[in-house]
Amino acid sequence: MLRIKSIFLLIGLMTVALFAQEEIFFIGEELGVGSRAMGMGGAYVGVADDYTAIYWNPAGLGQLRRMEMNIGFSHNKFVNTAEFLGNKTKTEDTFSRLNSIGITIPVPTFQGSLVFGIGYNKVRDYDNRFKIEGYNEAWAYYYDWFEAGNPAENEFTEIVDNMYQTQTITEKGTRDHFSFAGSMEVQENFFLGAALNFISGNDDYAMELVEEDIYNLHNTFEYEPSNGDTLYYINDLDYWTMSQSIDSRIKAVNVNIGGLYRFGDFLRLGATIVTPTTFTITENWTESGIEYYDDVNVEPYASDYSGTTKYKVKEPYSFNFGASAKLLNFLFTAGAEFKDWSNAQFLTEPPVGNESQNQINNRIEQDFKAVTKLRFGAEMYIPIIRAKVRAGYFTDPSPYRYTDIRPDKQYVTAGASLMLNKQVMVDLGYLMGEWQRETTDGLTNSPALEDISFQKVVGTLSIRF
Repeated sequence: MLRIKSIFLLIGLMTVALFAQEEIFFIGEELGVGSRAMGMGGAYVGVADDYTAIYWNPAGLGQLRRMEMNIGFSHNKFVNTAEFLGNKTKTEDTFSRLNSIGITIPVPTFQGSLVFGIGYNKVRDYDNRFKIEGYNEAWAYYYDWFEAGNPAENEFTEIVDNMYQTQTITEKGTRDHFSFAGSMEVQENFFLGAALNFISGNDDYAMELVEEDIYNLHNTFEYEPSNGDTLYYINDLDYWTMSQSIDSRIKAVNVNIGGLYRFGDFLRLGATIVTPTTFTITENWTESGIEYYDDVNVEPYASDYSGTTKYKVKEPYSFNFGASAKLLNFLFTAGAEFKDWSNAQFLTEPPVGNESQNQINNRIEQDFKAVTKLRFGAEMYIPIIRAKVRAGYFTDPSPYRYTDIRPDKQYVTAGASLMLNKQVMVDLGYLMGEWQRETTDGLTNSPALEDISFQKVVGTLSIRF
């Protein structure tokens, strides 16, 4: 009878664990909030004149003179075409979620302004789907257990080829900010503000790997022990499956401090600093495997493992700069976000792998680099219909120095808004990004080339009183 070695199941868990080592910092797409901001490529630090300033630049809240209520919804579409051993497999998924909800409250002052805001915003998406299949080397090592003669005697049989593999991965979740913010005009046209962000989130990951002996090449044959006892059957595998799930919960707190200066109605300059963020991550994981044999009289063998891990990681400072210029009916915006990822750290021992906390932090210093995201946008006001149209572009470079684990990404954006009356504004924003990546894990052992496209639509309703 066959048995899967439990140690290899555990190695498999460590190999494809969702938050394995360095990659935890770059899972998902952080695209911010607000359809207007997104439509201009996120180049909003130097604009920030509506509720979404609570995320982009809290100093901009001081520009609001009336109370504003905001609610927005998003719809994501993720498409992945993966080529594996000459086979192409396309998977896609869609997700609809609340994007933002909140309110801003100006406080009457003798001069200048004082504005507070509170809101709940989904700032990052963890959506991912992946499927590959092909005739490949087997991943699992199996062994046969012999009862005759010496009960402790066992013989190993490796099944290393001629298996049809299918691997599927699904992932979904979000990172959310519950924010309290305030801004004041400390001098004429100069605003200072800050937002306290209580960060939470969940990431649900599931993987299934199936290996099938579809041509019955690993069929039953007989083995005769040297002592002449009864014949035993070995190498009788039909197929086996391994399933993994990781349910991750994320908690953190950070502060976003911003400033904004207006040069009349023509030019605005803004900047923010986001403090280092310590994330506490709790993972509930399970893994199970089950073997099936050609001989239907042999019961399938199953193995199950589960556990909980908890650890902390810290993201470095984020520095953001932005500018906007108004010319006639046009608004032009630009921005940059600087982050030195070599300063990221594990604050506790890593959850998987053979590296210690010091070893992985040293490797992060060597593998990561500082990156700058560049953002550009433009908006045109059409007075006849009291509408605005906009477009944008931004880059999201890889923080790795030497590898292509995470590719460079680029996005194009577009949007439009319509004033229904003096108080009500409807906005719609669209974003699209495409990239390729090559992935190899310890289960399939062969590379998969993925062509990925990500599309996001955000609709926002704003009411000012």
